[in-house]
Amino acid sequence: MKKKILVLAGIAALVIGATVFALAQHPGMGEKMRGHGPGDMIEHISRELNLTDAQKAQVKSLFDAQQATEEQRHTKLEDLRKQIDAATANGQFDENTVRNLANQQSQLMTDQMVDHFRLHSQIYGLLTAEQKTKADGMMKRHGGPGGPGERGHHGPPPPPPGSGF
Repeated sequence: MKKKILVLAGIAALVIGATVFALAQHPGMGEKMRGHGPGDMIEHISRELNLTDAQKAQVKSLFDAQQATEEQRHTKLEDLRKQIDAATANGQFDENTVRNLANQQSQLMTDQMVDHFRLHSQIYGLLTAEQKTKADGMMKRHGGPGGPGERGHHGPPPPPPGSGF
């Protein structure tokens, strides 16, 4: 059991280290990633799929409805992260406590993923046949559901307007 925990801790340290290293190689990347909010996503979707004003309003309404839930979930995840940090500080470890906190975190992340795919489905349901074809192409290019890479990963942010892409 201890070996398994050490292996998992080592993997977590490598992932965190790689993330920190990647962000250090690209100054400002963390701020850029946080800068892409729902408004940016709605504008990107609207532009790529040529949404009507009515569709754009419906998409915005869907995003707005999910935003409060996401903010609450984010706060809970942050609180759980702090509890896990406290429960494992200075080499201490109580498996029942950590397992309970990890299960809570896992459930919140599962709910987040389900909500994300529900939102995709709801937006997809608002589209015309032509827009659905374009959306399918976007998903394949950006690695969304059914696209390359990890499920639910959207790849790099969209290119800036007027960049020719």
